[in-house]
Amino acid sequence: MSAPTPVKKRSFTENKGATVVEEKKKLLQQYKDDDGHFSLVRNFRLADMITIMNGVCGTLSILSSARYLILSSNLPGPPSAEAVRVLYFAHLLPILGFGFDALDGKVARWRGGGSMLGQEMDSLADLVSFGVAPATLAFTLGLRTALDCVCLLLFVSGGLARLARFNATVALIPADKSGKSKYFEGLPIPSSLFLTSMMAYCVKKGAYAMGKRGGGSVPFGLVTLFGEKGGYGDVHVASFIFATWAAMMVSKTLKVPKL
Repeated sequence: MSAPTPVKKRSFTENKGATVVEEKKKLLQQYKDDDGHFSLVRNFRLADMITIMNGVCGTLSILSSARYLILSSNLPGPPSAEAVRVLYFAHLLPILGFGFDALDGKVARWRGGGSMLGQEMDSLADLVSFGVAPATLAFTLGLRTALDCVCLLLFVSGGLARLARFNATVALIPADKSGKSKYFEGLPIPSSLFLTSMMAYCVKKGAYAMGKRGGGSVPFGLVTLFGEKGGYGDVHVASFIFATWAAMMVSKTLKVPKL
């Protein structure tokens, strides 16, 4: 008679992960049970509407950057006062988005907790306001070579990966008695507001590309890594800051305490 097959015991992490999945299914049931018209919108909570405003700020920043490029293109001299105002506005919007990002969590806790939909929207809004918008601003200010764009793509991709990992593993990070995670794994994507603030400072000092005849230059200059100058090997040193930021966002060993 063969010996009974031993039952493999599940680890604490596996049990906790299974519990999280079951809890998510329960929270998502409200969307499955509601098949009426505009059921998605009718299920929005106040915190969800605030989260959307974060995404609106990020999107408007991107559009403002595009408007600045239109206003300043083909000018014989420096950008007009109107163009510069639009550029400052593009820098201000991610900061406003951060205000909404901080507020939605407080409102969610005040109203008894957030929703699964709100958690996903929060990450998507953060990617727009603190990932795509800063990268667009950097391109607008002069980081436009092929290698510059690679660094900016790494920055956005790093932010995307960091947000996805956070959503997937947040329940496994040690938490305090209130359920709030004790630390972030990797640099949080809203930290890019530091880069946005530095870019706004560069605009104030005139340290950005103003067009062929407008003067100005990107801080730290341009280097040629390979090939001839003016080719695909050109890269602005400032671009490496964005690539380094991407590495810090996806780092698992970097733990940033929550305030």
